[in-house]
Amino acid sequence: MRRGFVAVLVGLLVLGGCARGPAAPAAGPAVSAAEGRPSAAREPAGVEETEVYTAVLRQYLGSRSDNSFSVNGFATTYVVARAIGGEPLADDTRRRIAAALAAVTDVRFVATRDEVIQVRDGCPQAPAGSIVITLGAIAGDDREVQVPVNGFVACLGATWLTYVVHNGDDAGWTVTGTTGERSIA
Repeated sequence: MRRGFVAVLVGLLVLGGCARGPAAPAAGPAVSAAEGRPSAAREPAGVEETEVYTAVLRQYLGSRSDNSFSVNGFATTYVVARAIGGEPLADDTRRRIAAALAAVTDVRFVATRDEVIQVRDGCPQAPAGSIVITLGAIAGDDREVQVPVNGFVACLGATWLTYVVHNGDDAGWTVTGTTGERSIA
């Protein structure tokens, strides 16, 4: 009897963890990307694409509640070099993001996630010790933006959420929370 109860309880917890829930604030301290603030050309006026994406990636990789896997534990982070709904990231933007995150992970940009996804036993997976991240286009103004992010590790190992990133002028762009739905697979 007790074994059956435990099995049902575990099943409910697993299903509850995969359900969509209300948006929650990002866990952990706010993360800033204020290192070197040169101007960018394609994003909305006053929005520093490199700073925003660096802040988003730093927050996502450093928050187990956001990436659902590891706190700064991915040896390699593959980032799709074109934001969903946006233009390809400029070479300079890619170099600056990789340099800013070098102490956290080895950032490698790919044209599509299919370049690195491997199928093992019918399950698509990122290479061992890595994650594949697809960023969304930056939407907002020079004070606050929203950036969707998807992190993929395996067929039942992915998260989707949208960060709110605020420009604190002296502090640069800082992730202040999330908005909308969050999904975990």
